[in-house]
Amino acid sequence: MKRSIAILITLVFMGGLFSGDFNKQIWRQLSGSAFVDNVSYPVLQRICDEAGGRLVGSKQNEKAMDILIEELKKLGLDAKRESFNMPGWVRGDDEVKLLEPTERTLRCAALGYVNQTPPFVAPLVNGHSGQKEILDSIDVHGKIVLIPPEKPKKGKQPLRSEVIRYAAANGAKAVLFVNNKIGGLMRAGTFSFQGEPAPIPGFSITYEEGQWLKRLLEAGKMTRLKITTRSYCTPITTANIVATIPGKVKDKIVLGAHFDSWDFGQGGIDNGNGSAILLEVARLIHQIHPQNHFTLEFVWFNGEELGLWGSKKYMEKHGKEPIAAMVNMDMTGRPTGFNAMGFDDFLPFFEALVENLQGYNLTVGAISRPWTNSDHMPFMMQGIPTFTLTAHLDKDQGRFYHSFGDTFDKVRSDYLSQAAGVISIMVVELANRPQLPFQKLDKEAVTRMLKKFNLDEILKRQKEWSFE
Repeated sequence: MKRSIAILITLVFMGGLFSGDFNKQIWRQLSGSAFVDNVSYPVLQRICDEAGGRLVGSKQNEKAMDILIEELKKLGLDAKRESFNMPGWVRGDDEVKLLEPTERTLRCAALGYVNQTPPFVAPLVNGHSGQKEILDSIDVHGKIVLIPPEKPKKGKQPLRSEVIRYAAANGAKAVLFVNNKIGGLMRAGTFSFQGEPAPIPGFSITYEEGQWLKRLLEAGKMTRLKITTRSYCTPITTANIVATIPGKVKDKIVLGAHFDSWDFGQGGIDNGNGSAILLEVARLIHQIHPQNHFTLEFVWFNGEELGLWGSKKYMEKHGKEPIAAMVNMDMTGRPTGFNAMGFDDFLPFFEALVENLQGYNLTVGAISRPWTNSDHMPFMMQGIPTFTLTAHLDKDQGRFYHSFGDTFDKVRSDYLSQAAGVISIMVVELANRPQLPFQKLDKEAVTRMLKKFNLDEILKRQKEWSFE
């Protein structure tokens, strides 16, 4: 109650502070240039078409970094690599083949950190929702476990990593996760956020072939498959890309987007969108408003898809530096509002932005709902104020998440311009208002915030909980 009253008083005060206080002339320059002069769309096309999918550690990822640095330097931004080591993973020519009652090679995608295993033949069994009590109650020993996209009758839906561990503990040979979207889609993903090899192979298979296997089992047909896993784990050296616009003080605001993608498509939306918007925001601020109170650091993080490695390594190196705030862009589409991500003291600021950005369709307004599993997380868990946009993606932009269809043709240049305009305005205002509440939360306050939004449970299940 006391906090609500304090926020209300702050809102009234800040409303008065912001009245006529925004530099609308700069806003118009930033917003107009985001449409008239936008370079992010053709740069992203180069990255997608000339390099392709950017799985961290791959030649495609390296080539894409070369292109990005080249384009940043054309804009007058001194971009550099910051190298780091991480547990890497290389996708091999994996094969899941149905042998009985008929022969067919299935479409499959090994999960990240699935390790090379000798070929084996085993019967299939339905693992239903994959909950521990279910896999404990059926005979999965020496078998391949099929996990259809069904919700548990009671209890929580297990994570894929949990299902693999439950199945392995009961002697299973492999797990096949059936995609929940129609259209022959396979959905890539990682087994682990810590980089340890999966105890048994885990694969994503298509909805259509998964339903076929399920029908065979329900009909009582002997169903045997042969699995060959050639993907493997290996340590790699990669890099984040960093460009800095110095401010009057060394305290900095970090603007980030992950640069890597899965390898099936081109990473057009995930996270070509965010990477391109970050490029455009850097251009806008560098060309239109380079003199700011706070230093601005633009970081294209690598290795996000395998466990947020780039942002984790960035915080290992820079975490003790004075970081005032972090802004994350991950699959950012057409802006609909601002998310204070649990740092509620900034809500008055974002409310004032929404009220004054009348030309944008910011129907969601200003909210405060933190979430996990993107590059803001290592900052948020250190108590650093962390923000994102709320944003809209078209159906086909979101539908092909982590699959072959995530290609450049899904990208909309007008969405890139809208997002870059809004974010550049937000960042210029943040970067020149040291009176805003940039205080870092202590460990106890971060713990309370994460628990308030029930994020502690998922972080514990992913083995990412670093508190208590």
